[in-house]
Formats: sequence, C-alpha cells, structure tokens
Amino acid sequence: MNIIFTRRSVRNYTDQQISKEDIELILRAAMQAPSARNQRPWRFLVIQDRKELDRLSELAPNLRAMKDAQVAIFTLFDKENLAAPSYVQQDLSVATMNILLQATELGIGSCWLGLYPNLERMNVVNKAINTPESMEVFSLITLGYPKDADAFHFVDRYEPEKVFYEKF
Repeated sequence: MNIIFTRRSVRNYTDQQISKEDIELILRAAMQAPSARNQRPWRFLVIQDRKELDRLSELAPNLRAMKDAQVAIFTLFDKENLAAPSYVQQDLSVATMNILLQATELGIGSCWLGLYPNLERMNVVNKAINTPESMEVFSLITLGYPKDADAFHFVDRYEPEKVFYEKF
C-alpha cells in the first residue's frame, strides 16, 4: 500500500538506533519539497544525544514524545532574505510532510509536534535550542522504530461528503 495511506503518527519507539544514512535520506527528502519562488527557507536541527532529547522533552507537555524518540528534527526557517515570506509556513509544512513520508518508507515511525504559530511553544523551544536571531522554529518531528508492529496500517479516511464537484 502506498505510504501516504499507511503513514501514522507514532509516539512509542524501540531503542533501535537510526542510521546516519537514513537520517540523511530523510533530510534529503525534506529538501526536495517545493517552495514559493524556490526560496528554500528551511534549516534543520537534528538531535540524537539521549541526554539532550530527555532535557528537551521536559520543557513542555507537547514535547514529551521526545522522551522515547531516537532522533528529533527541528525544522526552522531563515527569516532573512525571503523571496516570498508569506509562504514560509506552506514551504515548511511540505518539507515536514516529506520527512514523515520518507521515514514511513524506511519503516521509521514519526510524529509531527506542532510549534508554529503557538508563540509560547516557539519561545520555549527557540530559547532551549539557542536558535540564532535570524531563524525561527517551525515544527518538531520525532523519529524512532515503532514499538507496535502494526504501526503502519491502512485506515480508510476518505469522506465523500467533504468533496464537491463544480459547485457547492
């Protein structure tokens, strides 16, 4: 089944490490995302250190999923020299989705933890990871091999009543 139909948010991970090659492939997939006016505003901070993952997981309730993760990827954007600043959120969302899909393709579980546009969450994270002034945090993706052997199963979410053809 296509990975789009089997991708799920996974929050419970095994202790199995993710290879450097797989992390790089996931980041390559993120950078293949389209962006407005090809501005490619994304930056990525990869955290693998167990102590750092644990420290960050304690900062806010929505970051607790980092506790079991083997890797955390923060997506950020460079605020300077943007060709299309009003499209940054779309650009980073597509890059984040590419991370989720590539991870699924590799059998790696992932979970998108929302940061943007919640200023309180963003400020906590920006301070904790020492985000440079020229950048802003956007999202956090946790990665790890799923504890649940059936983590990537198909659930039909198609709702025809939400689709309109030609007119409402």
